[in-house]
Amino acid sequence: MQKIYSALFLIIVSSLSTFAQRPNMGGMRTMPAIGRLYGKVVDSKSKQPVDFAAVTLLAMQKDSIISGILAKANGDFNLDKLPMGRYRLRITFIGYQTITQQVSISPNNIEQDLGNITLQVDAKSLKEIVVEGERAAVIMTVDRRIYTVDKDISARGGTGIDAVKNIPGLSVDVDGGVTLRNSSPTIFVDGRPTNLTLEQIPSDQIDRIEVITNPSAKYDASTSGGILNIVLKKNTKPGYNGLITLGAGFPNRYNGMVNLNIKEGRSNFSISYNANLSKNPTRGYTNRRLISNGETNGFYNQENEVTMENLMQSGRIAYDYSITNRTTLTLSQGMMRGGYESDESQSFIDLDASNKTLTYGTRSTIGNTLWGNYNTQLQLRKTYPRKGRELSTDITYSRGERKANSDFVTNNYYSNGQPIKAQEFQLNRGSGNSNIFTYQLDFTNPITDTAKWEFGIRSNYKEDLSILNVGYRNNASGEVLMDSTLSNNFKISDMVNAAYATYSSMFKQMGIGYMVGLRFEQTRFIGELLGKNQSVAYLYPDGMSNLAKAFFPSIYLTKRIGEKHEIQTNFTRKISRPGFMQVMPFIMFADKMNYRTGNPLLRPEFINSAEVNYNRIFTNGNLFTSVYIKQTEGAITQFAQKYNDTSDVLLNTFINGNTMYNMGWENNFKISFLKKKLDVTINLNGFYTDISANVGNTTIQNSGFSWNTKGMVSYKLPKQYTVQVNGNYEAPRIIPQGKTLDQYSLDISLNKEIMKKLSFNLVVNDVFNTRRFGTFYESNVMEQNISRRRETRFVRLSVTWRFGEMEASLFRKRSNQRRGDSNGGGMDMEY
Repeated sequence: MQKIYSALFLIIVSSLSTFAQRPNMGGMRTMPAIGRLYGKVVDSKSKQPVDFAAVTLLAMQKDSIISGILAKANGDFNLDKLPMGRYRLRITFIGYQTITQQVSISPNNIEQDLGNITLQVDAKSLKEIVVEGERAAVIMTVDRRIYTVDKDISARGGTGIDAVKNIPGLSVDVDGGVTLRNSSPTIFVDGRPTNLTLEQIPSDQIDRIEVITNPSAKYDASTSGGILNIVLKKNTKPGYNGLITLGAGFPNRYNGMVNLNIKEGRSNFSISYNANLSKNPTRGYTNRRLISNGETNGFYNQENEVTMENLMQSGRIAYDYSITNRTTLTLSQGMMRGGYESDESQSFIDLDASNKTLTYGTRSTIGNTLWGNYNTQLQLRKTYPRKGRELSTDITYSRGERKANSDFVTNNYYSNGQPIKAQEFQLNRGSGNSNIFTYQLDFTNPITDTAKWEFGIRSNYKEDLSILNVGYRNNASGEVLMDSTLSNNFKISDMVNAAYATYSSMFKQMGIGYMVGLRFEQTRFIGELLGKNQSVAYLYPDGMSNLAKAFFPSIYLTKRIGEKHEIQTNFTRKISRPGFMQVMPFIMFADKMNYRTGNPLLRPEFINSAEVNYNRIFTNGNLFTSVYIKQTEGAITQFAQKYNDTSDVLLNTFINGNTMYNMGWENNFKISFLKKKLDVTINLNGFYTDISANVGNTTIQNSGFSWNTKGMVSYKLPKQYTVQVNGNYEAPRIIPQGKTLDQYSLDISLNKEIMKKLSFNLVVNDVFNTRRFGTFYESNVMEQNISRRRETRFVRLSVTWRFGEMEASLFRKRSNQRRGDSNGGGMDMEY
């Protein structure tokens, strides 16, 4: 009998719902019907599903029915095609008391999981939760800072480097490397480590960037320099939507992107493609003073002119399927390919102590580099009725390929113009590939409203093969003679297995929240020089002797004082394993007087980090201040020495130094004026570094204070114009054998929005053409200044068109066509 009543109810609701959702006959445009509510109806005592319960959505002030459905045999219900607004959700079934709760659907809160709704005599209505308003450009909390990339209009049409360079506390060097508080952070994409560089990620595909300065035991122990979590844009809107971006700039810059998302029922499909092309001329110099027994022994000066042409392409296809309301399976495939062609001209001169020319010469270098990365991931995510309870697991395979060729032509002359020797032709041919397999599982289990456990496991295996062949062409015969010293084949096998557990709760009487965690990581690294019978390996733990090096604890304490004050202190222990470029024993960068190579004997460094953070929230902004200290055991540092006793060529490499100390005070201030039309963000970071290392019989030591600052000012002009100014300054900072040179720059951007469909963005990067990167090295045999540029000042204009129709079904049959008669016809719900 109950099922008969339920069937009659469904027929009535369907009829009323169909009538209620008829198109507006007055020619008025209605809000799109794209909302979705889902959940499960269960018995309050037995927790068993209540099958065929009647679920009805009513207008807030009247009893008109918006939608309705019968719960399935397992208690699940799903209401879709719902218009925006505030409603009452009513659930009834014979033998149970009717339960009614308020719900709200808004553009920022389209889909809602109402959890397990229990039918009982004393059921209480759930409170309405509505998320409204514009996203903030910067959100600061005690454990991370979140930056919305769309709010930085200077980054549009660029790469991840453009998105990162304006973030307070981060620095970008000439090679595109990023530092956070004088350390290199780990790049994550969507909460998972990646082998992609920031330059390989289009900025227009980034939703936000999360900066985590001292990650907990939940994250990899190798995140000693912090984490930059790149969160990519995702589609959550029913129907279809997308965008097309085209851009061009001077000198010689072009970019384009196409993005399409389709959500139909339980399926969500997305596809994107991005391309960036640039041709960038830069200049640099190297000036060296040679020293012997404390006296000047000569000079060496070099000037560089480089034209770099870059092409980067990326694509991504992803498919999400909702197995149930709370279980989603995702399959994604990412593809990135790119390369650059370089044409470099060097002119150099050797001088004696009195600045008299001894020799001079030129070198031309033609380089061609190609790379490709392919990433396949299968992910399962399951949520539960209890808020915060979640299980996620994924398996990922990444394949990388690279190829690099360089041709060097060198001419050397005496001061009278006579050649010292015949023209020299050097040929470098490099290639390599990598395969990475990763499995990860994470589970969050809240115990109470203030306590929860988090568990997880992760396994990562990487194989990398690199080949470099160096040869010299004989001028007479044209034969290429191989150089066995510079030629190398290098293979790396790297495996890390990990498990972690964290527990969070509160000391309620003191109002102090805490989180304690412990991570165990087993590390195995093997590096082999193939054909030369050389290898290096390390294993943590290796028996019981170094077991302590496999455990990484973390402790967090947080205290809230009212609504506007929050204090946190934390401690973590981390490991920093050498990067691929740091251990690869190849000549990776070379001019006449400078070589750079990796060190296969490099060992991991271990880091103890502590912070005290304070966040003060104001009505129109907030202040975040942090005092931090970091102790690094066996610090990996750069080191330069003579290539051999008979040459003035410097060999730049990496070594394990002694214990390094880095301590500082960072401040971030954000405030809005003029009814949030004017936003100002300022960052100031001052830090002290002390580092030393022993190399043979030589001890190097350096210490000193440095600081950097960044600022952003954004103002919303009338008629949907926005202007933004970004500036930064970095003072010289300490390195083991010298210091970096100071750098400063200013960017200006202008954006125009037209009805949220079309936007124009104009960027002037490095307005005064001052963004240079340099170092000063000092030893008992030389002093050297090096200056390089990553890119020159440029202007870029990009146009973005957004399109879409937020409807529950893209492929529906439109029963209500535009008729053009006297009744006016129904209007489509377009967005």
